[in-house]
Amino acid sequence: MRLSAAIVLLGAMAVASVSGQSAPARRLIVEVRNGTPDGATVVGDQVTMQLYRGSSPLQVLDAVVGEDGKAVFDNLPADPGLTAVARARHQNMAFGGRPVRLSPAGQTTAQVTVYDVSTDASGLSIGTHHIIIACQPAGLEVTEYLQLENASRMAVIGSRRDAQSRPIVVEMDLPEGFTSLRALDYFEQQALVTTATGFYDTMAMPPGEHQATIAYQVGIERSPVRIARRIALPTSELLVFWKGGQGTLEGLGEPAGELVNAEGVPMKYYKRENLAAGDDIRFQITGINVRSSDTRMWIILGAVFAVVAAIAILRLRSGSPQGPSSS
Repeated sequence: MRLSAAIVLLGAMAVASVSGQSAPARRLIVEVRNGTPDGATVVGDQVTMQLYRGSSPLQVLDAVVGEDGKAVFDNLPADPGLTAVARARHQNMAFGGRPVRLSPAGQTTAQVTVYDVSTDASGLSIGTHHIIIACQPAGLEVTEYLQLENASRMAVIGSRRDAQSRPIVVEMDLPEGFTSLRALDYFEQQALVTTATGFYDTMAMPPGEHQATIAYQVGIERSPVRIARRIALPTSELLVFWKGGQGTLEGLGEPAGELVNAEGVPMKYYKRENLAAGDDIRFQITGINVRSSDTRMWIILGAVFAVVAAIAILRLRSGSPQGPSSS
């Protein structure tokens, strides 16, 4: 569940005091554990707690992890309907916990898992990478789903830094002329840095598998629209989907197959496997009407297409007889 949606849901579940009297002062205990085997102590790590009423932020409080591995926040406001989100800073990187609804009175417990931080990015890879492209009246709408994988037992930041000393963890090139980059899952918008050629993420990648989603637009002020992508991390499987309708995708050979999305529109897909970091994928979209962009139209179409694309991918993963094997 994304953080903003979780906060709204928890806020809606909270109920006010029936008596109308002020509730006793509350306490939040944040238990911090290190998920790295034989990792460094968390004692002394700083914990930041953000209070919300519904989805509206109220105040930020700080505490330090004690010898018992806990950070304690006492005398919290007695307002009904409060939720809290805790973040612990370990080895100069922040790790977030899930939102928790504060009990009407007494004590609430939250957990945050941190990891020791490594600059060794050799264990980072991408399992499956889906690029879904649709030609809309205002231009190309692109949604990408990435299965990010960290095979190590530590949170990886890589060894590169930008001019502001922020770690460059995952760096991706996007098609020339991209606009309106949006982080829809895993990536946090405030941790992304947009560049002239794409973006990079400054957030440490924890161990395990992470489903990431981004969306953006590409203008169609010229035809054909040429798209060049440099592979950021070793990738097991890349699928490029082209939604049927106006225009043709060329340059990737014959489609590997076809599926039908929730609108009943066929989507051809092209498949590449076992790509190395630095490999290039190049193709072009031809036969489209050249038009100027309409920002308002982008917002509407982007939201609609993201939902449609997600449903199509769910069908693909469920084992559609016309689709590729599930990943």
